[in-house]
Amino acid sequence: MSNEFTELIAMKKSRKQPVEGDVFVIQPKKNHYYFGKVIRTNIQGKNLNFQGMNLIYVYNCFSQEKKIPANLEACEMLFPPTVVNFQGWLKGYFETVGNQPVTIKELNVDYGFFDDFETQDKFYNLEGERIHHCYC
Repeated sequence: MSNEFTELIAMKKSRKQPVEGDVFVIQPKKNHYYFGKVIRTNIQGKNLNFQGMNLIYVYNCFSQEKKIPANLEACEMLFPPTVVNFQGWLKGYFETVGNQPVTIKELNVDYGFFDDFETQDKFYNLEGERIHHCYC
């Protein structure tokens, strides 16, 4: 049996839109929390699929309580930077527990996204501009 999680436990639902710097928790198992952070909101650019969405980082930082750890950005990411809509907060899967300024280190993370509609050999930045390197 795998110890990996495939579903999250819903917590507190919220209609409040996330803002940059919001720190949130996800709960894959009862009283097992991982921390995420909203890096950018209301994304604009050429990629229409990202319009109005949010860029988040989810850190491999485990806790049994919802207290924000010191130096959250020093933790590795649980998975690559991700673009999400508001549904995680609306349905209670993301619960905001505080706000911290987005750090320079977080702003300088090098990432990109494959184009799902093409051959997946093209890599794009958040604004939808083609980039020619991929650290895959």
